Amino acid sequence: MKDAKAACSIMVWKDEHMIDTLAAAYAETGDFDSAIRYAEQALAVKGISPESAKAFREHLMWF
Repeated sequence: MKDAKAACSIMVWKDEHMIDTLAAAYAETGDFDSAIRYAEQALAVKGISPESAKAFREHLMWF
């Protein structure tokens, strides 16, 4: 988790794919509150493609 957060920080929290990966990592550990928070943050990234938004919304449904 630490490395995933560091990667997001390096990208100034503007890479929606890294943030979504962090959300998935939290879900994998059972921390669904954090998973949802980060998935929503990934969806809020400016300029997200419609395809990515669709995929991230699907991930969010599983969390």
